[in-house]
Amino acid sequence: MANVWAWVGLSWTDRIRMVLDQYGDRITDLSIFGWIVAKDGTLTETFDPAQLDAYRAKWPHIRWWGCFRNMDDPLDGPYTIFEALRDSATARNRLADQVEAKMFDMYPWLHGVDLDMEAGGNTRSVDSEELFRVVTNRAHSLGKKASGALPALTATGSVGGENWVRYKQLGQILDHVSIMSYDFAWSGSAPGPVSPGFWLEQVYDWAASQIDPAKVSMGLPLYAYFWSIHDYPASWGATRRGVSGTYYSAWQYFTGARPWSDTGTHEAIGWLCYRDESSRSLFGYLDVYDWLEATQWDSVAGAVGGEFQGKQYAVRYGQPAAVPIWGVTDNSVGSSRIDYKMRAEPVIASNGQTVTPKVGFTLTTELIQREAIAATIIDDYASSSQQLSNVYSEPSGAWAFEQVTDTYKQYRGTGELVFDNAFGAQPLYAMARFQFATGGTFSVTSQGITAELTNTGTLRLMRGSTVLGSTNVGAQQVGGAAQVGRCVLALRVREGSARVYFSNAETTIPMRLEATTTPPGGATGYKSTGIAWIDHIYLGEGWWYQPREAIEVEVNGQRKVLGRVERTNVTWDSQNRFRPNNDVEESATRETGYALDWVFAHWKDLPINAGIETTVTIRPLDHDAWVGRNYILDRDGASIVYFSSAETIVHWRGRAVLDWGLQGVALWSIGQEDVRLWSSLAGGEFSQASKRLDE
Repeated sequence: MANVWAWVGLSWTDRIRMVLDQYGDRITDLSIFGWIVAKDGTLTETFDPAQLDAYRAKWPHIRWWGCFRNMDDPLDGPYTIFEALRDSATARNRLADQVEAKMFDMYPWLHGVDLDMEAGGNTRSVDSEELFRVVTNRAHSLGKKASGALPALTATGSVGGENWVRYKQLGQILDHVSIMSYDFAWSGSAPGPVSPGFWLEQVYDWAASQIDPAKVSMGLPLYAYFWSIHDYPASWGATRRGVSGTYYSAWQYFTGARPWSDTGTHEAIGWLCYRDESSRSLFGYLDVYDWLEATQWDSVAGAVGGEFQGKQYAVRYGQPAAVPIWGVTDNSVGSSRIDYKMRAEPVIASNGQTVTPKVGFTLTTELIQREAIAATIIDDYASSSQQLSNVYSEPSGAWAFEQVTDTYKQYRGTGELVFDNAFGAQPLYAMARFQFATGGTFSVTSQGITAELTNTGTLRLMRGSTVLGSTNVGAQQVGGAAQVGRCVLALRVREGSARVYFSNAETTIPMRLEATTTPPGGATGYKSTGIAWIDHIYLGEGWWYQPREAIEVEVNGQRKVLGRVERTNVTWDSQNRFRPNNDVEESATRETGYALDWVFAHWKDLPINAGIETTVTIRPLDHDAWVGRNYILDRDGASIVYFSSAETIVHWRGRAVLDWGLQGVALWSIGQEDVRLWSSLAGGEFSQASKRLDE
């Protein structure tokens, strides 16, 4: 059996009181979400614990914890509060005094204190740990315990910008840890499982390697998210597609008990729910009349399908090189197309009538868009030993091809690796993704201009031996296994300027240095003073870009472009490439950014008729723009919903204990759940694990 930890106090409803009264025997620990902390360490009570007296009397086995949070302060945001507490020993000590006076002295029946400190940013781990240490030490001095609600991390960090967290150190300080492994998808993200299975596995593989698993509870969501996908959020005055809700709100909509909107513009129709295989959570669509996965096409040409994190996509990939070589690739769509057979079928409403949308249909397509990239000359993922010998020369170096795994390859070596072509004064963009196998410097050079990175993090822009600019990007890992500690270094050289770009991932590569300069001329290539492992080399035109964002949809002879980002002061050519009219960054030609997540593009008032099979043709205008699901839905409102059921929680409770040896599960929060969950958790208080916090 496993411990069942839950939070109470976010709200106070009849359903919450009913659960506490009837199912308290299924709960081992309840954290009272009842205090907020200010930046000077003062605690303010937001929930009266006396309201719990009857349930304490009825269920004496439950351990009660007082939980304070740095959220919801009327004056200061959570980061401001967190930073102030890290800055001030006085504030930390006052917080410990307040925990003693306002929690333990006033409510001596509390088993311990629960710290819910969020939005701490990516730095100051040691100072953050001191905050936890001071409060924990005070609790221990009073014979009490301390728990922490910690953000979810994997070995590669947090998805929410919470890299102040170090599990190992916090696990040594605290008696118990609840990991908030939910909101992977949230109101401001693309729709998806709130706690996807692949992510939970990564989080708890990492957590169990850093903290004694007997101290850890797996955080699971009891709630739902509803993401509107019928139009752009600005059309209804919002900035996000998503809102949160309860299990029962989702149940009402999916059973047709009420329409998705109470404005009179929607029919009260039910719909099928599916169970996501990875997360085991339920999901489904409201007011969607047909939908297809990306690879459920009727026919395809010039595009391929794939799957990433359990989600299918279709894409037209870019060309690895121009024909003939050393030219610039053609980015036009050509004959590429994807045909889908779709039918917006009438459905049965809750009143028994066959209905369709009251006004009309919209086609919504999921897209992943990427920043425009320098128009391709060579795009080489360390392809082969033949590629290495055909495309590059080694004037003062030694490089070899390495087949690391069946699907992953590298060029490994030291010294110079230069493109086997004299580009003259042609403007170029040269990039390499690499890792330092040994210490030293790695550089990219074109026309006598160099971007140089040391493994200690010094980044320089040079003209010959003259330093034009310098910055520090942080020390880089040396000697890691293949793919561990990679970094990305790029250089763009135009007639009168040079720019250096750096990142630890290719998702986005920001500019770090720039200078106005006249290139003296010379070869283009790479150089390492130590041993470097390169797995991606990209050479592009210095002025021209290829967009990676848009598709064209054709239905019944009508066409519409979706996803195209509006740009100013650019010139387009006949091969779907553009260049800035002035020597500026590509980002300066647009006002909008890229979400780096699934976005939704809409064709409102789609020219189709209900009940008739229609071919929807998608032409991938740009390479590397992923196409996801396609939906035909009510033009005035439709949603994707993901929510937890009793089966979701039971499944992950079993895996928490059996796969990782965790103490149990932590549920956020009572009052939002399918109440049948508690019937599935019978016997929780008899768990041997429930004794661990008392030991």
